[in-house]
Amino acid sequence: ERIELTDREFDLACYLFRRHGRIVSRESLLENVWNLSADVNTRTVDTHVSRLRKKLGMGGENGWVLSAVYQHGYRLEQIK
Repeated sequence: ERIELTDREFDLACYLFRRHGRIVSRESLLENVWNLSADVNTRTVDTHVSRLRKKLGMGGENGWVLSAVYQHGYRLEQIK
Protein backbone atom coordinates (compact mmCIF):
# COMPACT_ATOMS: atom_id res chain seq x y z
CA GLU A 1 0.00 0.00 0.00
CA ARG A 2 1.24 3.47 -0.85
CA ILE A 3 2.11 5.73 2.09
CA GLU A 4 2.66 9.45 1.64
CA LEU A 5 5.79 10.75 3.33
CA THR A 6 7.25 14.23 3.31
CA ASP A 7 10.78 14.56 1.95
CA ARG A 8 12.14 14.85 5.48
CA GLU A 9 10.20 11.79 6.67
CA PHE A 10 11.56 9.82 3.73
CA ASP A 11 15.14 10.94 4.50
CA LEU A 12 14.66 10.04 8.15
CA ALA A 13 13.27 6.59 7.27
CA CYS A 14 16.18 5.88 4.91
CA TYR A 15 18.71 6.94 7.53
CA LEU A 16 17.12 4.73 10.19
CA PHE A 17 16.68 1.69 7.93
CA ARG A 18 20.34 1.89 6.89
CA ARG A 19 21.27 1.74 10.57
CA HIS A 20 18.61 -0.67 11.84
CA GLY A 21 19.56 -2.51 14.99
CA ARG A 22 21.86 0.31 16.13
CA ILE A 23 21.13 3.24 18.41
CA VAL A 24 21.05 6.50 16.47
CA SER A 25 21.48 9.65 18.54
CA ARG A 26 19.30 12.72 18.16
CA GLU A 27 22.51 14.66 17.43
CA SER A 28 23.37 12.31 14.58
CA LEU A 29 19.88 12.72 13.12
CA LEU A 30 20.07 16.51 13.36
CA GLU A 31 23.45 16.59 11.64
CA ASN A 32 22.79 13.99 8.94
CA VAL A 33 19.08 14.33 8.13
CA TRP A 34 18.45 18.00 8.94
CA ASN A 35 21.97 19.32 8.31
CA LEU A 36 21.81 21.21 11.60
CA SER A 37 24.36 21.56 14.35
CA ALA A 38 23.87 19.09 17.19
CA ASP A 39 23.95 22.10 19.52
CA VAL A 40 20.45 23.13 18.38
CA ASN A 41 17.86 22.45 21.06
CA THR A 42 14.75 21.32 19.20
CA ARG A 43 11.97 18.75 19.45
CA THR A 44 11.66 18.40 15.68
CA VAL A 45 13.41 15.01 15.70
CA ASP A 46 10.96 13.63 18.24
CA THR A 47 8.00 15.00 16.29
CA HIS A 48 9.18 13.52 13.00
CA VAL A 49 10.02 10.15 14.58
CA SER A 50 6.53 10.01 16.09
CA ARG A 51 4.87 10.80 12.74
CA LEU A 52 7.04 8.28 10.91
CA ARG A 53 6.29 5.59 13.50
CA LYS A 54 2.54 6.12 12.99
CA LYS A 55 2.63 6.33 9.20
CA LEU A 56 4.78 3.22 8.73
CA GLY A 57 3.26 1.23 11.59
CA MET A 58 6.57 0.92 13.42
CA GLY A 59 4.98 -0.10 16.67
CA GLY A 60 5.46 -3.76 15.84
CA GLU A 61 2.36 -4.32 13.72
CA ASN A 62 4.38 -4.40 10.47
CA GLY A 63 7.42 -6.29 11.71
CA TRP A 64 9.44 -3.23 12.75
CA VAL A 65 9.70 -1.31 16.01
CA LEU A 66 11.08 2.21 16.23
CA SER A 67 11.75 2.90 19.88
CA ALA A 68 13.26 5.66 21.95
CA VAL A 69 16.35 4.70 23.93
CA TYR A 70 16.34 6.95 26.97
CA GLN A 71 19.12 9.56 26.85
CA HIS A 72 20.69 7.95 23.78
CA GLY A 73 18.36 8.35 20.79
CA TYR A 74 16.33 5.90 18.74
CA ARG A 75 16.66 2.33 17.52
CA LEU A 76 14.84 0.66 14.62
CA GLU A 77 14.57 -3.10 15.06
CA GLN A 78 13.02 -5.84 13.00
CA ILE A 79 10.78 -8.25 14.90
CA LYS A 80 11.42 -11.86 14.03
